[in-house]
Parts: sequence; structure tokens; C-alpha cells
Amino acid sequence: MLIIFDFDGVLFEASWKNLFNAYEAIIKAEGKNYRDFFRNLEEFKRWWSPNWHENNRKIGIKSLNKFDKSHEIFYQVYNRGIKLFSWTESVIKTLYQRHDLIVLTNRHKYDAEKYLKPIKRYFSLIVGCEDVQKLKPDPEGINFILWECGIFKTRSALSNVLMIGDMPDDIIAGRNAGIKTGAVKWGLGDWDELAAYLPDYSFEEYEHLAQI
Repeated sequence: MLIIFDFDGVLFEASWKNLFNAYEAIIKAEGKNYRDFFRNLEEFKRWWSPNWHENNRKIGIKSLNKFDKSHEIFYQVYNRGIKLFSWTESVIKTLYQRHDLIVLTNRHKYDAEKYLKPIKRYFSLIVGCEDVQKLKPDPEGINFILWECGIFKTRSALSNVLMIGDMPDDIIAGRNAGIKTGAVKWGLGDWDELAAYLPDYSFEEYEHLAQI
């Protein structure tokens, strides 16, 4: 089976507080008050999208230079304390013995690769936002992976591809690409909301991943 992993919240610890702080800093750099967009963490969760293009549009960031600056600020703030889950390497190593593994993230590839370095050897491909024009929930990233891996879009072939994520956008992207989907409980996404999207598999504990 080909298993496609999201990055934040699935293989790496993710923090709503760090996300909040990162976008507070980005908005401040634009000369604006973050309270004009969200006043607290709960409002931020409703405002924020995994698709950073959408977030930039809401803030009013349009030029390429400002894109680069916002990304720099984001990674400086959000990446503080980022680390693999304690179990990630052992589970990935186990899956690597039986499956082909890939990472698909809305992050920049260069940033993801930096943190994936301890386990990068287990992944045949890492796909970031530089590789696509449309981010998840658009299926472009998954379609790119299928093309790179030489997987034809037949029912039997697609049934052996699994997208694992922690947000609805991961499930939507997988479904729109015609592949299997799996949701994890330990990420940023709300578990009940994820269940409402009817993923093919639900992973409540990390040990369940090793059973794929």
C-alpha cells in the first residue's frame, strides 16, 4: 500500500497556541490588529484554515514579497519547540517494511525536510506547497503523488492508496482524489468533526497505525 501522511499533528506535535501566536505576529507585521480578525483562541480556530493562501487573503497579503515575509514570520514563531512524537520513528520504521511512505504537507518542502531529517530515509517522496498550485483540500497534491509514483487511476490501484491526516481538508483531498482516507485523533482537528467526514479508517491511538 502507498500511505500518504500529513505532517503537522500527524507525525509532529502541533499546537493551536503556536498557530495563534504565529498569525498574531503576521498580522502585526502588516500593521494591523489581530483582534480585528479573532479575539481569542476559539475564534481563531474558526477563522484559521490549513490552506495558508486563504489565511493570507483574509489578512490582505497579496504581493510575493509579503508572502515570503509572512512565511518567515510563521516558521519563526510556529516552529518553536516543534518535534516528532516520541513514537513516530518506531511506527514509521515498522510501516516502511511493508508499505511505500510519502509526506504531503501544505508547508514548504524545505522546512518539512529539515524536521523530517531523522526519518527522511523512510519516505520515497516529500511533497510541499512548492510542488502544487492548489493546496489541500484540493486533490492536486495527491494527484501529483499518484503521477510521480506511476499509479493509474483505476479503482483497484486507488484502493491501495491511503491519505492519513488530522484535519477535514486531508479527508476531503483524499476523497476527491478517489483514494482511501484515515483520520487521527491526536492532531489539531476536532475528532467528532473528522468523524462526520466519514474517513475510511479512524486511528484513535498511534499503535493503530502499525496495524495497517
